[in-house]
Amino acid sequence: MQPKRIKYYLLGLFIFGMILFIVLQFNSSNNIRKLIRGNEQLLQELNVKNELQKLQTNMAKTDSKVRGAVISQDTVHIIGIEAEVAIIKADLKEINRILRNDSTERLLTQLNYLVEEKNSFNLMVLDTFYSDGKSAAEKMINNQKGKRLGEAITNILHQLDSTRQSEVNRATNLIDSSGHRALRWGTTLVFFACLTSILAFLYIISRIHKQEQLIEALDESQRKEKKLGAVKEQFLANMSHEIRTPMNAVLGFTHLLKTQPLNEQSKEYVSAIETAGNNLLDIINDILDLSKIESGMMRIEPVSFSLRSVLHSVNTLFRPKAMEKDLQLSVTVDESIPDILYGDPVRLTQVLVNLTSNAIKFTDKGSVTIHVEKVWEQDQALRLLFTVIDTGIGIDPAKQQSIFDRFNQLESAATRKFGGTGLGLTIVKQLIELQNGFISVESAPGEGATFKVELPYTLGDSISEDQQNYMAEGEILPAHPDVRILVAEDNKMNQNLLKHLLHNWQLQYKIVNNGHEVLQSLDKQHFDLVLLDIQMPEMDGYSTIQRIRNDLKSTIPVIAMTAHAMTGEREKCLQMGMSEYIAKPINETELFRLIQLYTGKLPARDHVNGSHLPAEAAPLQVINMQYLQQLSNGNETFVRTMLEQFVTQLPEELSALKNAIASENISGIRAAAHTLKTTVAFIGLEEHLYPLLDPLESLQENSYHPQIVAAQFNTLKQLSIQAVQEAIHLLL
Repeated sequence: MQPKRIKYYLLGLFIFGMILFIVLQFNSSNNIRKLIRGNEQLLQELNVKNELQKLQTNMAKTDSKVRGAVISQDTVHIIGIEAEVAIIKADLKEINRILRNDSTERLLTQLNYLVEEKNSFNLMVLDTFYSDGKSAAEKMINNQKGKRLGEAITNILHQLDSTRQSEVNRATNLIDSSGHRALRWGTTLVFFACLTSILAFLYIISRIHKQEQLIEALDESQRKEKKLGAVKEQFLANMSHEIRTPMNAVLGFTHLLKTQPLNEQSKEYVSAIETAGNNLLDIINDILDLSKIESGMMRIEPVSFSLRSVLHSVNTLFRPKAMEKDLQLSVTVDESIPDILYGDPVRLTQVLVNLTSNAIKFTDKGSVTIHVEKVWEQDQALRLLFTVIDTGIGIDPAKQQSIFDRFNQLESAATRKFGGTGLGLTIVKQLIELQNGFISVESAPGEGATFKVELPYTLGDSISEDQQNYMAEGEILPAHPDVRILVAEDNKMNQNLLKHLLHNWQLQYKIVNNGHEVLQSLDKQHFDLVLLDIQMPEMDGYSTIQRIRNDLKSTIPVIAMTAHAMTGEREKCLQMGMSEYIAKPINETELFRLIQLYTGKLPARDHVNGSHLPAEAAPLQVINMQYLQQLSNGNETFVRTMLEQFVTQLPEELSALKNAIASENISGIRAAAHTLKTTVAFIGLEEHLYPLLDPLESLQENSYHPQIVAAQFNTLKQLSIQAVQEAIHLLL
């Protein structure tokens, strides 16, 4: 049966059922009305019989009183005789009212006459008794007139009763037949109602079952869609990494090649390779961004941010390019606009960077201006208008709408001259629409272009000084203002190392001490990457990554950092939801590669070997400074800070391990040993101390032997004291 016809079959069945129900109800009601009418008629006939019987009784009662008064000559018998006569008249009147019809007209006329004569005769007997005496009254009684009248009345009453009896029989038959028919129709109606209810119930159950099947199918489809979305997201991430990695390698080696002695032709070739590589990387980034937007994986993550800080970053980023082309770049903001807003600063930066980049690219002389003004405000909400104005080549009005289409540029000549894929404005428009805003353009050929972007925001919460400034040290502005890294590390030496590296790379970062602070920071601010230590107090890295993925629903890249060197540790981290894994002690080159890979926003860096410290006055027996010198890149202050931190921190951690051993706290021993491995790795103590720390880090209840552990600790203590003495010697 075709689905489209089902509704018509159901409609016809419904109409048929309604008609059948109406017929059943009509017949049932009709028989019930007949039954009621028959009962009423039966009651009326019973009332007639009662009235006739009462009339006959009252007539006999009146005759008896008259005869008794005459025979006994006692006037007591005739007291109330007139009232009796009045009652007889009333009974007769009631009988006339009930029985008056064509069939009883003649009998009622005779009855009225005879009753009137009988009453008159009785009154005449009484009058004679009073006037002429007993004998005269008895004579009147004995002349049989009264007896004949009484017999005539009785005869007529009997005829009337016989006439009404046939009516009673007819009413009884009517009641009986109507009752049976009403019972049959009522039973049929009940059966039909039950059948209808059962069919309706079965239909509803079937519909519910089908809806449940549909819901299950939709749920399954949704699960498959989520799975496919996850697969697509993973594919995009993998493709991003797989494509960006060789591209970054190409650009890195190109940059290294530029530092080598080259002739003019080789320099030209290398520059062409670098330009083509950068263009290709831009194309890859645009395509991946567009794919994320269209697949719904591009998310708006609102946080409180400083508007003027974002604009300052954009200005800082493009000022060198503007100076290269001798362009005047200016950024202005209306004073009435509050600085702290609630929105997505990353997407705003992406929009402004794209529009400003286009403005500088298509402008050979003149200026590029970014202006922000407020167009609407109500309570905590406001809409801002971002205007990017340039004095470049302009856009033909006929082509202004098509420039937002993908892979669309002004003309082929512009593509050859300025390059690009034509995806930038497409991405900008979709990012703006994701934020419930809109973009428009005003331009004419040769007169420059004005792009207007209107976006909604709300007033943000005040941002603490720590939140405003990602750079923890130094006055150098970040070279990459759109890259923000969150570092979760409780070890002070590790913190100092990461501060040094990220500061040297001119990246924005924030350092927190445990998993709770990670979740709070991600909830309030936007970051591009998380460097997450596994062993942290309060909430470790594994619990933190589960909260990030399950509670925050965030897909931010997370790189695990751990000193665990056990087999399967990397697989465990990836299975728990980490994006990648890096072992401690941290390799500077590997860390930069991972940050570059997962943010996709860093160029290849210079591979410059760090200068070494001067030779020590005495040979070192335990400490190996090679790793620390490589990380320092010649920064003696950093080396000195790390040595001072080592001298301060190592005794504290040894004391914590000693206390854990004294209290036989197995988990405390493991945690203290893990922390010590991180601390000693920076100054090359792995060869001497790891053989002692590894068994303590993997210690189990069933393998705990106090004497062995104490011996290991004593050896560890002696080597640590020697390492501290050597570090102090270096500091002095």
